[in-house]
Amino acid sequence: MNIAYYRKSKFSKEETIENLKNNVTNFNLNIIGEIELKNLKGTLFQVCNDDWVEKLISKDKNIIGLLPCSLLVVEDGGEVIIGSSNPAVLSSVTQDSDIHSLAAEAENVIKKLVNESSGVGDQKVENLKLYSTTTCPYCSMEKDWLESNKIEHEVIYVDKDQKEAEKMVRNTGQMGVPVTEVQYDDGDIEYIVGFDKVQLSKILNL
Repeated sequence: MNIAYYRKSKFSKEETIENLKNNVTNFNLNIIGEIELKNLKGTLFQVCNDDWVEKLISKDKNIIGLLPCSLLVVEDGGEVIIGSSNPAVLSSVTQDSDIHSLAAEAENVIKKLVNESSGVGDQKVENLKLYSTTTCPYCSMEKDWLESNKIEHEVIYVDKDQKEAEKMVRNTGQMGVPVTEVQYDDGDIEYIVGFDKVQLSKILNL
C-alpha cells in the first residue's frame, strides 16, 4: 500500500490550487488552513470533514494524525503535483470496523478531489507482477484468485531469479512473499505485501 496518493496535474500550479478551492465544498470538506511553502514552490492546505474528525477522535484519538487532512500542491521537476496521505493507512493500524468504513469513505473522497483538481481520471492498472516462490502457499492462492477473476498478471519466482529477488527487496524492504507490484497508467507503482484480497479487489475494481 502506498502511504500517499499523488497525481500529476494537467494545469498550472495556480490553476490547480483554484480547482482545489472550488472543489472542496462539492465533497463536504472545509479548508481550515493554508501555508505557502516558498522554498519548495508549493502550498499546503488543511482540508477536512468535521464528521471524520469527530468519529475518529471518539474511536481512537491516538491515530488522529493519520487522517488525511493535508493536501499538497507543489511544482516538482517542471511538473505540478497534487496529493495527500492515503486514507487507507487508517485501516492498517486498527481492527475497528467503524474506522475501516471511515477510511474507505475518506479514501474515495480525497482521491476524487485530487483527480478532479488535477484534471485527470482515476488511475488504471496497466500491469501486475506477483513476486512468489515455488513453494509459497499464499502465493499460489493469490495466483489462483487472479486467474479466477481473469486478471492478467506475471508471476516472478524469486527463488529461481536472484536479480528479481534483489529488486523486490530493494523496492519494498520485504524479504517474504507474496508481494504484488501494481503498475498504473500514469507511471505510479504500488506494492501490496501479502495476499491482501480486500486491497487487491479495490485496486482492480472487483
